[in-house]
Amino acid sequence: MPLALAPGLLLLLLLASGARGALVVSVPSSRVQTQPGSDVLLGCHFSLGVPVELMELVVQWKLGNSLVAEFDNVASYRRPGASLSQEGLQVGNASLLLPRVGGTDAGLYTCVVIVPPSRESRQVELRVEVPPHVSVWGTEVRAGEQNLVTCNVSNFYPGSVSVTWLRDGLVVGGSKTAPSQLGPTGLYSTTSILPLVPSIPEASVSYACHVQHVALGAPIQEAFRLSVLSPPRLTLLPPLVTLEGQATLQCRVSGYHPAEITVQWLRDGVPLLSMVSPPMKEPDGSFALRSSCILDRPESSAQANFACHVQHPALAAPLERTAVWIVPTSSELLAWVLLGILLGLLLLLLARVVYRGCNISMSKIHRGQCGPEGSIIVLWCEVEGRLRATDQLAWARLRPGKEPGRPGELSEPLLKGESEQYQISTWRCPLRLGRERLMSCLIICSAGSVHGPFSCTFQPGTAGRRVQERHITLSSAQGVTPDTDLSSCL
Repeated sequence: MPLALAPGLLLLLLLASGARGALVVSVPSSRVQTQPGSDVLLGCHFSLGVPVELMELVVQWKLGNSLVAEFDNVASYRRPGASLSQEGLQVGNASLLLPRVGGTDAGLYTCVVIVPPSRESRQVELRVEVPPHVSVWGTEVRAGEQNLVTCNVSNFYPGSVSVTWLRDGLVVGGSKTAPSQLGPTGLYSTTSILPLVPSIPEASVSYACHVQHVALGAPIQEAFRLSVLSPPRLTLLPPLVTLEGQATLQCRVSGYHPAEITVQWLRDGVPLLSMVSPPMKEPDGSFALRSSCILDRPESSAQANFACHVQHPALAAPLERTAVWIVPTSSELLAWVLLGILLGLLLLLLARVVYRGCNISMSKIHRGQCGPEGSIIVLWCEVEGRLRATDQLAWARLRPGKEPGRPGELSEPLLKGESEQYQISTWRCPLRLGRERLMSCLIICSAGSVHGPFSCTFQPGTAGRRVQERHITLSSAQGVTPDTDLSSCL
């Protein structure tokens, strides 16, 4: 028969065994992150469903395998300054307080709670780290000069950091990064320097300072563009003067970058109404413009200081060019105009001489004959001009039944020495002003059997220059009236 228990005894047994629930321990679900020197509370809470007697409770905190703090009737600590709250333990709070944490405090902590016969533990990660702040300065640089661009990486912990420089996404070499320095706040700082000798086109290039650190989820990339400064060059141009006494002063400003610039004319320091052309971009990326000032019938015999005044970010002080202008009399004005006309004629003559010097002209094909009954025909042509060593004259014979076409078309080339029937000789003769004469001679033996047109073609050795060709037709050696009788010279 089952044993019958009194109701009072059954209640005592239930209170003694079943009232205490399972031991539950909880810690923060995410890691704890803090900076060095701060106080950190690592949370750990436990529950049994009933109040816990401290005589039965054991709490341990470990960093890795090293014991940091322990409560077993009394509290003991291996880490100086660490503490557990005895009042908190009575209500299930086993959190550990760590004052003034440093790099050695970082790691994986384990909170162990023991209430015999139960034992539970949970882990929480403490990170002592601070992400860096990144800034770039020195991006205003001067074209063609040595410049130093600086990337400042500050207020980070721990001290290990990686700094690289990028140019359009590619790593740039030559930079120097200083070792990290510990500051009075317990955080580290460093600088990286990129030396550059930029040109004006560098203003359109994308640069970046790329920083990697353990406290960053992703690298920091501080992007920037260079502000390339190139100072302007200022040139005073000859004034334009009319017979009516109107004069136009001119200056040219060139080689500057960026495009923002202020140009004005001053008369004895007083601003005048000026006209400025829109900036024009030069092939090297710099800008140029012209500024003019019209003096409308100034008083006779007046003398004044006129200055072209330029302000630009690349200039430490404004740039000026000054000319003393004396308003000419009518006879002086006429002399100015005549001088301008004379200079124009001289320039026109010079241009004509240069053109003639650079132009390449080709003669027609000359012919002559010698030998018994004109059995040998000699054809020659020549070119003059500034020739190059690779320029040449080539002879060809037109294919039967074809008409002359564009230079070099529809012809069978005749090579030097390819047949006893044809002989080719070519020579050069120096002329003045760097010019040369290139002559080529084609000797046709047994001319009575030769029919059809021949061509002489000027073939430039450099692409882009004009090909020239001349033609001559020989029906037969008989009945040909030569330009020259060569009987005496062959």
